[in-house]
Amino acid sequence: MDLHGFIHIILINWKKILTGTIISGLIIFLILVFIFPVTYTSSATLLPPERKKDFGISNLIGSATDLNVIASNILSIASSEMYIQILKSRTVSEYVVDKLNLEKKFNTKSKNEAISKLQEMLSFDLSKEGIVKLSVDVTSQALPILTANKDSLKSDAKLIAQTLIEGLNYFNNIKLSNKSKKTRIFLESQITQTKVYLDSLETVLVNFQKKNKTFSLSDQMKAAIEAASKIKSEITRLEIELNLIKGEVTEDNKYYTSLKKQLEELRNQYNKFDTDRIDYLLSFKNAPELGQEFASLYREIRIQNEIYVMLQQMYYKEKIQENRDIPAIDILDEPVIPEIQSSPRIFFSSAVGTIFIFFGLCGFFALKDSKLRKFLNTE
Repeated sequence: MDLHGFIHIILINWKKILTGTIISGLIIFLILVFIFPVTYTSSATLLPPERKKDFGISNLIGSATDLNVIASNILSIASSEMYIQILKSRTVSEYVVDKLNLEKKFNTKSKNEAISKLQEMLSFDLSKEGIVKLSVDVTSQALPILTANKDSLKSDAKLIAQTLIEGLNYFNNIKLSNKSKKTRIFLESQITQTKVYLDSLETVLVNFQKKNKTFSLSDQMKAAIEAASKIKSEITRLEIELNLIKGEVTEDNKYYTSLKKQLEELRNQYNKFDTDRIDYLLSFKNAPELGQEFASLYREIRIQNEIYVMLQQMYYKEKIQENRDIPAIDILDEPVIPEIQSSPRIFFSSAVGTIFIFFGLCGFFALKDSKLRKFLNTE
């Protein structure tokens, strides 16, 4: 059948096609208005998390290198993708279900069923800039005009979105608090060990001075020892950081590899103090035997002193961090009560459905005419 024949069939049957299209379109419209479940969507937009949040430890230590805080790197504050995974998690869903009593609201038989239903209501979108969009779709039952309170559905959509963000904050805060606590406990043990070792070294030095009377070092040697102690203190701090974040990041993590590189460089610098390759400083091993023993003790005490002060600073800052409010999730757009339903789009869907029915009826009559002609030809 050519186009001319197809148009001819439509013109012959236009009344039937038009009547069928109008009636079908009206039926679709009525179904969407009175029978089809309505959905209301409330959305929130979350800003991408900062990857390096300064909790202040590095400010107190005054490092010469550009190091981040132990706490921020242990926590490795979640990336945008991690935000989405946390929001999808059972932990956050359970928090929302319990707080809003969704098991009763959803009329489910168990908490697991309520959690599953809640998770089906969620959708996420991640922009290339790392901005996370959270959407909550609350859908009524069939015959919403009789069974649904639209104002309640709108409020539920907003409330669930808000509570999900609260759950994300709760999870984040608990994690941060636990990490800070673990770091503080670790630092406490390091301080205790360093203090015991430092006390024993000071006792040995006092006994050495008593035995060998007064003993002093040259200004050149003291300068070398001070420089070595500061470098050793930095080495210890980097070792502590690496030890704390080792279980939190992968070996190819950029920050982790950066720390390892800095540590290697500092170790190389420190090792130079025990070689003859420094012209402007007196090498420790070139000191007289008795002076070398005294220098070694003095150097170790200075090193342990630097480490002890550094650990104390880290400890008290971490203690403050553990007890202070942790920054909340940054929200670009707060969830709001939706003004209109997101689904179904009544007029759009009715128009699209009507168009499909029109072409369907046209095809039906064209096929019917084609079969009729074929039948007559066979007769």
